[in-house]
Formats: sequence, structure tokens, C-alpha cells
Amino acid sequence: MRRTTIHAVLPFWFCLCGFVLPAMAWEREALPAFHERRARLVRETGGDGIIIMFGYGDAEVASSVTMFRQNETFYYLTGWNEPRAMMMLVPRSPKAGRQGPEIEKEILFIPPHDTRPSSYHGELWEGPKLGPEDADAPARTGFPIVKSTTLFQAELQEALKSFSKVYAEMTPQPESGEECFIQDMQARLKKAAPLVTFVDFRENILRQRMVKSPGEIALIRKAADASVEAHLAAMKTVRPGVWEYEVAARMQYEFQRRGCEWPAYPPIVGSGFFSTVLHYDTNSRQMQDGDVVVMDVAGSYGGYTSDITRTLPVNGKFTSRQKEIYEIVLAAADAAIAAAKPGMYLGRRGKKGLHEIAYDYVNSHGKDMHGKRLGQYFIHGLSHSVGLNVHDPFDFEQPLEPGMIVTIEPGIYIREEKLGVRIEDDILITETGCEVLTRRLPRSVEAIERAMAER
Repeated sequence: MRRTTIHAVLPFWFCLCGFVLPAMAWEREALPAFHERRARLVRETGGDGIIIMFGYGDAEVASSVTMFRQNETFYYLTGWNEPRAMMMLVPRSPKAGRQGPEIEKEILFIPPHDTRPSSYHGELWEGPKLGPEDADAPARTGFPIVKSTTLFQAELQEALKSFSKVYAEMTPQPESGEECFIQDMQARLKKAAPLVTFVDFRENILRQRMVKSPGEIALIRKAADASVEAHLAAMKTVRPGVWEYEVAARMQYEFQRRGCEWPAYPPIVGSGFFSTVLHYDTNSRQMQDGDVVVMDVAGSYGGYTSDITRTLPVNGKFTSRQKEIYEIVLAAADAAIAAAKPGMYLGRRGKKGLHEIAYDYVNSHGKDMHGKRLGQYFIHGLSHSVGLNVHDPFDFEQPLEPGMIVTIEPGIYIREEKLGVRIEDDILITETGCEVLTRRLPRSVEAIERAMAER
């Protein structure tokens, strides 16, 4: 549970105490997986229009101060993580014996080689890049046709001789911050093709992204495994007198040294009163004896996120009250995990809703200092989807299906007591139930105290 940002800030951890991290190769799914997504999108849109998608440029990611990170939808369809690219899919009519329309042309447009000394984003400044002139461009991108971005307009006009409709990303992904990018893309398309009808394919992509492919699941596993190691390291770091930012820095170091490119979201390490503040990411307080600290921290691997939270006693031992609240949250999480399976819902659906199961447990166990039920302190949703975004697109009106990866994260936040507890794990929905991808990370009071004692 946190505020999401579309672009991760370039971490200062590329150099720690003189140790330079080695260059990491970006791991991605096999190229046929991206082709199949493109083919599916053509089928689902009916084959009656061109599909066009623009990737981010350097300006969309403030590239002088951040690592480049591609537009999620563009990356989902192309696997291409370089700036200033464009994609065009031109369908053809279905052939006999085939279901649905097929793709006539799959074109990836990328910038040509640029070795001018004056070009700030050229290869003399940023290193060698793949160009459309390179013979291996189709093999390296998975696109049968790779052309220069300078030829986009000509290809578009040629395709519009057969089609009067264009499918594009016409609405921003929620919480993405890409409103200006979408508006600019629409303006460019409408200027290039003023007479065509534009149709949004957002819902088609949402349905695809809800269920993860085997390759996506493998990358999320790697993100979760690296993030688990970061939390294990934090359990040996947390103690009275340590600053929250020290813990956040140690965790970021641990998941990045295991291949994660960036944090999945701004790290949250909140102790004392700030354990009750959901989106606290200042991480500027010195932890005190008697505090609990909520650590909502995880990394992103191959562009795919994980999302993990643990709550620790700063001195290594829960007080009786902290233990009471912690075990209520833990039992609520366990109840939801036990019920997670195909056909259940993440949202509020009575006995079929995982949120109700967790909330009802919280609200029927324990009391606050005034004898009131604790449900009022569970103030956020129980779950969200995880994928290319930490809050991946998801339709809460749809039941769970095998291949979905979601969080389970109940919490209780009692500001009067300066006591916040959240426990968050990532689960994969299977044919018969679910698999907890973060199960290696201690969850019980005893296991946490034992892990913290081993420092």
C-alpha cells in the first residue's frame, strides 16, 4: 500500500563506499511472448484498424537525472526498453481455417544511428545502440520489420489507404502520471491522420495484463526473491538509534546487488508514529527503543515488481500490546491467503471477497484503548495486482484466475498508540488455491524475533 510513481529516480546506490556495481543485463521474456501479445491485441480489436503505440522519449523520463524506463504498455507489447520508438501493427483479413484476423505487418520504428558529437542523446554520449540499419535488428527485437522513425509518417499514410480506424492508447493508465504523454501522443496522431477514427485499446490491454505469462511469473519471482533478501538483511540492521534511511539504503543495496534495476516504489521505512502513516517515504527519523517499524520495500527485476511489507520491533522484542495487534493482522492475512483461489474476488464480495474475510477477522478480534473494535483502523484495501507496475491494471469486478499475482496486505494503524502494523506478501493464484511467493520471509512473532536476534 503506497503511492506509485511512473518513473523511479536513479538510485544513489550505484556507488557504495567505493564499490561500483557491475553492469546488469536487462532480462526479458522470450521475444515470441511479445509477438503473441501483439497478435492477440489484433484479434481482440477485430482487425478493422491499425494499432499504433508510441514509446517514451527522453523528455518523458527526465533522462538527465533518471534511468530510462519505458511506457509500460509499449514495453508489454514490444519488449523494447529504449527511448523514441514507435510500433505499428497492420492487420489483414482472416485466412480460411484461422480464427480471427492476423497481422500483415509488425513494424518497430527506432532512431537511426547518431554519432554526431553535438547530439546529447547520440551514441557518443550514451553508447552504442541498435539502429534500423543493422542487419540483426529483426532478430534482436522480435519484429519482422524494423525501420527508422523518420519513415513512420510514410508507413502510416500507406496503411491508411486500407483502414480508416486507428487503435491507440487514448487514456492514461491509472496512477501512472502519464496524462501529458497521452495528450501529446494523441495530438501527434491526430495531426498525422486527421480524418481517421481513433479507438482506445486500454481495456484490451487491461484484460491481458491481469493474467501473467510464465515468463512474467518467472521475473516476478526473481524480484520477490531479491526483495526477500533485502528484508532479511534489514532484520539484522534494525535496532534503536539506527536511522530509517539507513535501513532503506541497506535494503535497496541488497535487492540491486541481486539484479533489480530500481525500487518497485519509493521505499517506506516508518517507525513510531510514522508506522501509522501509509505513504510515509521520508525515512528521516531515528528509530527508538520501544518502537515498531513498518518496512514496505521491494525491488523491480526485468521491469517487473514485487511488493513486500514487514513490521518489526525496533529492539528485537514485541511488547505484549504490539504482539497482540501484530498477531491479529497476521491471522487476518492467513485467513485471506487460505481463501485465495480461482473464483474468489479481491474486493468486497461478501463471503467470496478476500477483503471481507480479512476485515471481518480484524473487526472481531481485539479492541482499541477505548474498547472499540479495530476494523476502523484497517483503512485501505487488502490487495492489488502486481506486474510491470506495483499497482498493475486490474478489474476488481472480475474473479481471480490462475496466473494472477496479487498482494495480501491487511493492516491496523492506531495513531493514538503510535502503533501501525502491516504484513504484505505476494501470492500467485494457482488452479486450486495460491502460492505465497514471499514465503521465505519470516512472518510470525517468534520467527521475526529469532531472525532479529541473529545479528
